[in-house]
Amino acid sequence: MEDKRKPFIDPTVDPAPPPSFLGATSSAAGPSGTSTPFHTRLASVSLHMQDRIRFLNLNPSEIRYLRESLGAVWPLQEVRSYGGTEEFKFKGYPWVGKVNGDDQARRLVRRLLEALFEMGWVLQASVDVGKLDMDTLVFRYQNPPPPPCDWLSISFDWTNKMKIVDAPSPELTDALVAEFTATHKLKSHELESDRLKLKFHGQPWQAPFEETVQLRMLVLKLLETLERFEYSLYASIDQVNGAEAESDVLVVTRQKGWAPGMPIWHR
Repeated sequence: MEDKRKPFIDPTVDPAPPPSFLGATSSAAGPSGTSTPFHTRLASVSLHMQDRIRFLNLNPSEIRYLRESLGAVWPLQEVRSYGGTEEFKFKGYPWVGKVNGDDQARRLVRRLLEALFEMGWVLQASVDVGKLDMDTLVFRYQNPPPPPCDWLSISFDWTNKMKIVDAPSPELTDALVAEFTATHKLKSHELESDRLKLKFHGQPWQAPFEETVQLRMLVLKLLETLERFEYSLYASIDQVNGAEAESDVLVVTRQKGWAPGMPIWHR
């Protein structure tokens, strides 16, 4: 019996060329040729001097929310317009380095990132574009905002101390202590209501020569252990302004409501 079905492609006919990008986008716009252009809304946040934060491209309601959120963590001295930005000046000096770190200054930066996240502002990059300034944080607006998250700050203090503010769960604490005891010469640990402090033998934050490889391995093990509990690295922030060398503060997040046994999703 003769098969009268047509082939999918007739080899005797030259196929029509695919439409150009401009042609495809023009036809998708409709007969009038009009379409709604895609618009990305970006903003920047930067730390200045020893006591200031400047916000660029945020609206008044967003500034009000940040003022309330950050003022609850660290008292504000003044809010003013400065060269096209909105500037918050805090009492005291949150960006001054201290030997054992400043937990409340870390909470201030963590709350800054969290408050922006709650409004739909998601961190895209930390860039160093000035010779005299600290890093500039670039955010992209997302609507609707992403799901709420739990947040932790991790700092590397003195020459051998790691602090996690605010304190992680007992399960995560046990996992970190077990990992670092087995692989990285953990000397002691102390869990308080508001932080976990880990102290290592030697001076790993000032490691010379080949010992720097062990320091990097420690950071990888830290992040791997955090990811087992659904925490992902969100930001690495240089929040100390001064001549003294300071390590970045790591900020990690996980979706709120996660519990052991639930699926783990990472960005």
